[in-house]
Amino acid sequence: MKMSKIAKLSLVVSTIGLLLLGNVAIGQVAQIPGIQQTGPTTVGGLVDVLKGVIRWTYIIFFVIAVMFILFAAFSYLTAGGDAEKITTAKNRVIYAAIAIIVALLAVGFEVIIRNFLTSPSV
Repeated sequence: MKMSKIAKLSLVVSTIGLLLLGNVAIGQVAQIPGIQQTGPTTVGGLVDVLKGVIRWTYIIFFVIAVMFILFAAFSYLTAGGDAEKITTAKNRVIYAAIAIIVALLAVGFEVIIRNFLTSPSV
């Protein structure tokens, strides 16, 4: 049974909405006596959280890119001279290169975000 594009999109949007709904509820809770506050409470703490997210983004993109390169190499070796399969393998290498570029940009965004969130020392 094929799902239409609208059904797939609505499923993705619904899932993301449900995942974010819990965060809204957590944000509404007042301080409960006897429970310590968790999460970043300063700009430095927020920057540290963002650095962690960016670091994981970099790692995930890099791992995916390496997997794509290995898969493209396997596809290229098993193409058997078929021009369509060779083109597909070349496109996969291009996509892997784009993933590596995005991962490198994610590392650079950490510096941009830190400079944006921290006040300049005059």
